[in-house]
Amino acid sequence: MFKRICLICFVVLISVSTMLIGQTYKVSSTDEVEKAIVTDILNFEPTTVLIAYGTNNSTMLKVVDSVIKSIGESVFLQRWEENSVEQLGAVTTTITYTYVETPAERKAVDDFIQKNISAILNGAKSDIEKIFMINEWMKLNIEYDSSYTYKSAYATLKNRRGVCQGYALLFYRLAKAAGLQVYLVSGQAKAPEKGASALQPHAWNVVKIGNELFYVDTAWNDSTGVNAYLLFGTNQAKYSHYPKTKLPGTISAKSYAEKLYEEIVRYNSSSAREMFSLLYGYLVLKYDELVNYIYYILKNGKEVLLVGHGDFVASNFSKAVKDALARASITSVNYNYSYNYLFTTSDNKDFFIWQFSFKQR
Repeated sequence: MFKRICLICFVVLISVSTMLIGQTYKVSSTDEVEKAIVTDILNFEPTTVLIAYGTNNSTMLKVVDSVIKSIGESVFLQRWEENSVEQLGAVTTTITYTYVETPAERKAVDDFIQKNISAILNGAKSDIEKIFMINEWMKLNIEYDSSYTYKSAYATLKNRRGVCQGYALLFYRLAKAAGLQVYLVSGQAKAPEKGASALQPHAWNVVKIGNELFYVDTAWNDSTGVNAYLLFGTNQAKYSHYPKTKLPGTISAKSYAEKLYEEIVRYNSSSAREMFSLLYGYLVLKYDELVNYIYYILKNGKEVLLVGHGDFVASNFSKAVKDALARASITSVNYNYSYNYLFTTSDNKDFFIWQFSFKQR
């Protein structure tokens, strides 16, 4: 009887210990170390235990440190600690995680998403539509936190303010709930027109559309008020976004905006033009189109986003305003405009998203 009771106690102790220390993995390569760590972080495990042979403490600690710093999932972490012990030819390395959210905070975010994701998606069916609706919901409901206080999805959602990390984590959680393939990435970023000295730490997302990967930066879309950083590629990112963490694959060179533009120009695709207008603004390729859109803005008093080749819009805008004013029977107006770089075509034409505002004198 005594032996049986002790055996039961021993089994119970093992079960409790396993729950406390999390998962244990036998690893023999850096890839296996990375897979184990990523799996546990995404499952919010408190610890990861790695058992390796034919190595030493120092090497394992360097591998773990390098892996965690290289993965986008490290954005989930506030900090981590690692300890390694050699015994009987085996090296046991234990990693303990402190997450940016507590379990209760993660549950609060999950509960909010479960309750509201249908309303946020608003009937969106395709992956593109889902990404757009999540992006628009965040632009409408979240503001950038200039105090750099709110870094988690929970803090960003609760306070309706967040830094880039908060935006990226909240977008990740919403996109996951919408059934999208989404990833986290961090590195450095700067405004396209600024030099390297302006680089700052930054976090954003990667999404998969079909067989292609694109970047999404909801924080910058929100701060600029336009979707210049919705589904962009490396041709655009080379001026602004520089990832340091490992990417899930090869990012598309061309932005989704440029791909739609090419479809519009080559095939006169009405569906591509409609999607382009939804995501980025009305594409202006002809002078009459520029006049028509300015006339619409004047008559309706609404802001309309236009996308056009920089030289074309700049050289024709003043004349187009005069023609639109004459059509609208308006004597004169004051106007302001701003623009954000969107993509460069294969024949080296730079396209921008233009924001115009008019006020009658």
